[in-house]
Amino acid sequence: MKFKKFSLKILREIIRLFHPPIHIQYYIMGLIDNDYAHLYNVETRKFSLDEIDKLYDIQRIYPKNILNYDDTIDEIVVNKKSIARLGDGEEFACNLFNDNPKYPLLKEKLINILSNGSNDRCLVCMNNFNVFDKNVPMFYRKHFADYWLGFNFYKLQEIVSFNKNTAYGDAYSFLFYFDKNDDKQTTKKKLEHIRSIWENKKLLFVVSKYSKILSDKKYFSNALEKQYVFAPAEWAFSEYDSILKNITQNYDKEWIVYLELGSCATVLSYELSQMGYQALDMGSFYSNNILDKRNKDLF
Repeated sequence: MKFKKFSLKILREIIRLFHPPIHIQYYIMGLIDNDYAHLYNVETRKFSLDEIDKLYDIQRIYPKNILNYDDTIDEIVVNKKSIARLGDGEEFACNLFNDNPKYPLLKEKLINILSNGSNDRCLVCMNNFNVFDKNVPMFYRKHFADYWLGFNFYKLQEIVSFNKNTAYGDAYSFLFYFDKNDDKQTTKKKLEHIRSIWENKKLLFVVSKYSKILSDKKYFSNALEKQYVFAPAEWAFSEYDSILKNITQNYDKEWIVYLELGSCATVLSYELSQMGYQALDMGSFYSNNILDKRNKDLF
């Protein structure tokens, strides 16, 4: 493994030295680095006119009342709302678009959450259709386009009736809020903005025993108190009732509930919010942003 990383590093330096066109660079790296070949392919992906037409059709299916990612963050930080997100492949491929899902009740709950939309306690988020949004980096626009074309998203019309009387949040807000071109001071300011949610508050983590959050020493140090509820690393919905019971019977509503449990977190955060908790379906926020090597010296 170390040899492979060293070899890739040498290859990158050779490519930089000769500096061929960017699409050639990504093509070479895709051939050598199989683990990330798809990401290199996304960078050089070109769409046909038929595919672009299909993307426009899919875009029409999506609700138009989706907040941008800055406003989504503000709803959580400033207005103290809970957040329930549906945006990853797991929710769509394994649940919403699956005629025989592993947990039919999970599918039913996800559909109800999407159809009901946000309320005064919880901001329901789905992926904003970013393919034609020039504010989103080109890599992600291509990535989403490639992703959407792989599924029958027309099925959304049969499954969900979006609520036109409420605003949805952007499920990828914690990704797009941070720009790779931000300087360290700007990034730290944004991270502090989110960190203010649990300033001097009790913070309950509902995570798997493999979560990298468990070894954190700095980012959550401003919380008044921290406790942990452990759940399965995969398909945590299998223990949904016991997880919910553990939270509601042992922790009062002064606790902010931080969730990192895939689609189970979507349902948990929504239902906890209706009980009066502030529950945050944060997904991979910590690993994507706090553990980013560019941010390692910020806290």
